This record gives sequence, structure tokens and C-alpha cells, in this order.
Amino acid sequence: MSYEFLLFSEKMKIVLSVDSEEKIPMSITAASHLSEMPETEEVEVVYLNGGIAAVTQRNRIAPLLKNEKVKVVACGTSMEARNITKEELAPGVIYVPASLKEIIKRIQEGYIYLVL
Repeated sequence: MSYEFLLFSEKMKIVLSVDSEEKIPMSITAASHLSEMPETEEVEVVYLNGGIAAVTQRNRIAPLLKNEKVKVVACGTSMEARNITKEELAPGVIYVPASLKEIIKRIQEGYIYLVL
């Protein structure tokens, strides 16, 4: 009996939390790899705290924005703390008022929660 089959017999939805600027490159790699798995339906990457720097850098997060299985989310609380406006978000980035609410909502919907 295959454990992989037992673990991944259904499509996976993943929410990935990124809270520091140093983790941005790793988040791009991780989300890309996770999205390539056939059992992955969606990867939602939530940038908050220091990681919020990613959401204004279109070229840096371009691989995620082009990936149909990946959603890039910006925490409004973190944006406000760093004086980032909605107009500064890279096209395709989704604004949410509070990342904690977003993450809790996704967990309740059955998403797997990963923290970088």
C-alpha cells in the first residue's frame, strides 16, 4: 500500500505564509514546486510583516503571478504599517485587510497551512 496515495488521494489546497523579506526567494521556489505537484489544486502565498516587500516587486514575483495555480496575497495590516498603498501592489496581487483572518479562513476551508 502506498502512503503517497493515502496522503494525496484528493486535490490539495495550500496556504503558505511568508513573514520576512529574506524568505521571499524561498517562497517563490516553494510555491512553484508545490504548484507543479499533480495533486496540488491551489497554492495561496500570503505575504505579511517583512515579507510584504514582495508584493510591490512585479519582476521579483513574476513567476508566481504567471502561475495559474498560485494566488499572491498581500496583508493590509502589514501594508499599512509600511505605508504601502493598494496602488503600489503589483498587478495580480490580491489585497486582504488582515492576513490572520485570511489564513484562518483558509484553514477552515481545508487548506494545508505552511509557514516559511
